[in-house]
Amino acid sequence: LKHLGRGKAEKSGLRARMFRGDMNQEPLGGGLGDVAGQGLVGGQAVAGIEKTMKWKLFFFAGACIVLTTGVTTVIFWIFHFTWAPATCMSEIFLLVFGLLMIVLDFPIPNPPPQLVSVRDNCYKFLMFMTRFSGRGMWYLFLATMVFGSLWDTNISWFFGATFSLYLVLLGSAALVKGYLVSSQLDKVRIALLRERDTGGNIDHYVPASGQGLTKAQFKVVLENVTGEKNSFSDDDLDYVINALSFLPSSDGVVTRQELDYWVRPGPMLMV
Repeated sequence: LKHLGRGKAEKSGLRARMFRGDMNQEPLGGGLGDVAGQGLVGGQAVAGIEKTMKWKLFFFAGACIVLTTGVTTVIFWIFHFTWAPATCMSEIFLLVFGLLMIVLDFPIPNPPPQLVSVRDNCYKFLMFMTRFSGRGMWYLFLATMVFGSLWDTNISWFFGATFSLYLVLLGSAALVKGYLVSSQLDKVRIALLRERDTGGNIDHYVPASGQGLTKAQFKVVLENVTGEKNSFSDDDLDYVINALSFLPSSDGVVTRQELDYWVRPGPMLMV
């Protein structure tokens, strides 16, 4: 009974940390594994959207642009005070967004535990920042704010156009990357749905331990379903596993419940 109570407590604790409102259902044909999110410790350096250093640098450059715009415009309006509360709030938001993104995107291969803790809490409430599609929409939105803050106010037409153009290109690149990986992944989901609709199930893809699929095992599943070798790169697999995770961080394992949630009728999962 003691072990049973502990198991229920762990299961309840994991559910409490999930961020999707429809996760009260039991997974189809299997129980919830004991694989819990491990936080961002270690994971920030090896998995998810921050894995590739070139993306880190691109995102960090975008963060620097937003922060620079926020600081510059706030200082400008302090010395050129005009009663414009909407403009003032917009510049303050830019400053806060810039500081937040500097914290999230500072290109450290192995961030210290203090920074990891801060990022963990940020991603908890900004889960869209863990996906390319979310990042893409975010940078396009910030591009409009930067353009309005520098160009429309005549502070600097040159930097307004240059900064906005970079953010638009970065946001568009992130959206394209997210769509390409998402569409490739959705082909696998459709194939699994077709297999289930014809009387089959996905139980044979899950290890007997019921703990879920590791990165290597998930790659084998994708290759078996598509019949294509190396259809997903190692980086792409990290992005996919990160998107499938119920938590803002990923421990590199696709649990049975996450797999069941993904393999169901509905729109394409955006990575």
